[in-house]
Amino acid sequence: MNVGFRFVNLRAPDGGAVEAIYAERWTPQGAVETYTLRGMTEAIAARFRAEDYPEGDPLWETTGTVAEVITALLELPPHGAPGAPSTARHASSSLWVPGAR
Repeated sequence: MNVGFRFVNLRAPDGGAVEAIYAERWTPQGAVETYTLRGMTEAIAARFRAEDYPEGDPLWETTGTVAEVITALLELPPHGAPGAPSTARHASSSLWVPGAR
């Protein structure tokens, strides 16, 4: 699934096996949407305000299977539209974004 996402293979510390796949896209509405896949049944997706990314808290976050999190992310209303998440919430301990501290 592309839909404007950029992908990065996250490798083991020794540079060996791919441990996860990370994807992100920057939307024209000022949001960054991400998902990380560790296996078919272990995935997490999030939406951030562009100005808060990668250090800030997400506006929205979900975990589940790959199909569940990607479907939920793609079903979100565009950032800033009625019904779209607009209040940052504390990130869960499951959420990790490359480049964040």
